[in-house]
Amino acid sequence: MNTAIVIITVVVILLGIAGTFLPVLPGIPVIFIAIAAYGWYEGFQTVTPAYLTVMAVLTILSLLVDYLAVYWGAKYFKSSKMGLYGAVLGGLAGLFFPPVGLLIGPWVGAFIGELMQGNDWSQSVRSGTGAVIGLFSGIAFKVIIGMGMLISFLIVIF
Repeated sequence: MNTAIVIITVVVILLGIAGTFLPVLPGIPVIFIAIAAYGWYEGFQTVTPAYLTVMAVLTILSLLVDYLAVYWGAKYFKSSKMGLYGAVLGGLAGLFFPPVGLLIGPWVGAFIGELMQGNDWSQSVRSGTGAVIGLFSGIAFKVIIGMGMLISFLIVIF
């Protein structure tokens, strides 16, 4: 085991965990790539293909939850279809204006969608709030997955 390679891998994994908060980095995919690169470096002796498959499934799961969390949050707060679509579109539009756009995009999208549906301001605000709660729930989920991936990687290599 080359200590420098392990340190570099752990630093990249930590950057990936930071990427779950920061919109600039695709957090969980960065973690997966770091683990896969380490596996390739060491010939897939410690980081086995089976382990890498589990990490790939977690990565795909985190991506799905990332996109669906905003939708689920708005839906939980009784958002209409227009509000749900608006939350998702607002989240996507927010990608172009990080980091503020990522925070307010889903809220604004859900709010506008509800108004377009003909709902009152109160329901529009509630739907937007649900979208933001969903966004933060998705972030929390990704942090938990990222930390789990880091801990499991450390267990596997040591």
